[in-house]
Amino acid sequence: MKSLKEVYKDSFLIGNIYTPKVLKNEALQQMLKEQFNAITAENIMKPALIQPKKGQFIFNFADDMMDYALENNFKAVGHTLAWHQQTLGWIDESNTSKEEALKLLRGHMTEIMTRYKGKIIAWDVLNEAIEDGVQEDTKDWRKHLRDTPWLRMIGADYISHVFHIAHELDPSAILYYNDYNLNYQQKREATYYMVKELREKAGVPIHGIGMQGHYHTNTPIHTVEESLELFSQLDGIEISVTELDVTVTGSEKANVLSEAHEIEQAQYYAQLFQIYKRYEHIIKRITFWGTDDWTSWRGERFPTIFNKDYSPKQSFYAIIDPDKFLQEHLLVERDVTQTAVATYGTPVLGDLETWNKSEPMLVSRQLTAWEGATAEGYAMWDEENLYILADVTVSTAGKNDSIDIYMNPSNAKSGDYETDDYQITITFENEVSFNGKDAMNGFESFATVTETGYQVQAKIPLKQVGAIGFDMQVNDANEHGVRQSVATWNDFTGALPHSTVGFGNMKLVK
Repeated sequence: MKSLKEVYKDSFLIGNIYTPKVLKNEALQQMLKEQFNAITAENIMKPALIQPKKGQFIFNFADDMMDYALENNFKAVGHTLAWHQQTLGWIDESNTSKEEALKLLRGHMTEIMTRYKGKIIAWDVLNEAIEDGVQEDTKDWRKHLRDTPWLRMIGADYISHVFHIAHELDPSAILYYNDYNLNYQQKREATYYMVKELREKAGVPIHGIGMQGHYHTNTPIHTVEESLELFSQLDGIEISVTELDVTVTGSEKANVLSEAHEIEQAQYYAQLFQIYKRYEHIIKRITFWGTDDWTSWRGERFPTIFNKDYSPKQSFYAIIDPDKFLQEHLLVERDVTQTAVATYGTPVLGDLETWNKSEPMLVSRQLTAWEGATAEGYAMWDEENLYILADVTVSTAGKNDSIDIYMNPSNAKSGDYETDDYQITITFENEVSFNGKDAMNGFESFATVTETGYQVQAKIPLKQVGAIGFDMQVNDANEHGVRQSVATWNDFTGALPHSTVGFGNMKLVK
């Protein structure tokens, strides 16, 4: 069997994650040594795990990884120094000044980076600093920074500080900004402008951009190449695909991966590596985020290229020779535009007994790496209004959890929003906002918390009867109210707030 690292030895490093279980599993060790030449710490170097209490550093697992890398000729990558999750939770923000926060940040980084100086080739210095849901004015990247403890305590210049400190501590290490969903236009643009400005105007030593690569088989493949093309315009920047996995849309909670789904996933991996080869002049490393489907953090959707016993899936062979695989497994154009049916009738908002539920719209196309809330949607209509019911499933309904309803009455799907198109956002507490004034006059809504999440009902004035362009989106926020997952009914582009192209169809049936 050919080796991934041998096939791509003249293109880029091929990596995977390291976890403590590696040292306990000879079969896993053998697979890693045969296929890969780089390893990244999956969790063991994250701030909360390596310094769980002030001044208490736990290095044993990271030390083991460094020894393993040295003994087996792996390039070692550190992950991560500053992040909004798994951060230093023992810091009391309310009693910590900017100067004290910078001292704590420097102290944390110093202990780790000096210990492994010269042994780690690259660091994911800063992880996921750009918020999700970037919608406009991407040049003003500061307004799109994620609300993190370091931002709150230090301000936006914490980004400059963390890179300057890292470069000072290990001048030979390549320093990365690492983020997910960089294939979405607005987020990649905000990242581009951030890196460009900090490097050119402030001399911040950002050497690379890490495109995490948590995709699914319906992620538009062209968006990946568009991001690589944009980032290639940054002089002196290298790119790594730092956390690659591809979940299989439609395989959720299945016990086995069907042959058709396995081929579909392999086709996607093949297309990715065709793109990566075209950009090998700037791509330095491709790191898979998981050694097998059984232990992957997204395991229920079979995202990796190996089975539980480390035998290769079809995706492995697709990556070994993408051109050959796609010649043997021709891509079939799929119409992914969905059509929903609105039944005739006039329900009473708040009274479920009055709803005539037809086939549900499953709002479950996850657009982010963090896969969260989903919903079942239903529609009814009469001559004056469209009625929408969304039954949202989420572990805990909290601040900024909401649904978006998108309507394109002419069903033109022409791209830019026109005067009769609009977006309605309704939170789980029934707070409402509009993008498009036509929806306001006569609009009503109702929301209630349920045992499995929350329900939203809406009455939306109709100007015409017939097929309309329609979509629905569920927004799931974390405990701080920061959006961390987005699921849609039809759209795959992530551009619903800006474009009607990805809308589905709704038929009004009498």
